[in-house]
Amino acid sequence: METFYKKKLSEARSAAAKKEKELKSVKDRLAEQVAISLKTGNTESMNNPVSKTRLTEMYDNLKLLQWPKTKDQLKSRNVGPKEAKDLIQKTFGAASEEMKRKKQQIEEMFQQMESSSGRTPQKVKEFRQLTVQNLQMALFHSSKEDLLKAGFPGHGGPNSEEVEADLRSLTSECFWLGCLMALNNPPLQPDWKNHVPGFDSWDVFPRDIKPSVE
Repeated sequence: METFYKKKLSEARSAAAKKEKELKSVKDRLAEQVAISLKTGNTESMNNPVSKTRLTEMYDNLKLLQWPKTKDQLKSRNVGPKEAKDLIQKTFGAASEEMKRKKQQIEEMFQQMESSSGRTPQKVKEFRQLTVQNLQMALFHSSKEDLLKAGFPGHGGPNSEEVEADLRSLTSECFWLGCLMALNNPPLQPDWKNHVPGFDSWDVFPRDIKPSVE
């Protein structure tokens, strides 16, 4: 009888040890995935509101849902498609440049930390990327109007106040989305270079977004 119970106890311990080993293996794999995500900036996830997939969806909504409404308003104000496209492209460009400056500031700060601390360069790189990701999330939850306040481009000519009012919502959306796209890894931008409007001169938004070269 004693031998029987010793055997059962040994089997139970062996099973528990096996379960613990399997759990440790799962934890190690998860930790490795998180580390790779931080190193590469690959944050594509169903729960990530600023993943490349979500940014693409937001761009498509801007292009297909919001732009047609604004386009009709601009037509009624006698604003041409070229003027609208120039403003939209300029707004995305301004957002990209602003985020480049922010990332450069982060880079300089972490370079100073690296030179004055005992942390390994790899750790510094991981936390630098995490800081950029946190900035992206902070902007995602920010007011679009507040982001654009400092740099809203004026519009001269007749009915300028009405035109600016028509454009403000669209321009705010473009600047906000442009910031989020610029903070992606790699940075993204509308594919202006390969955009061909075709027969409709008001088709001012490129079909796709693509990685940009900084």
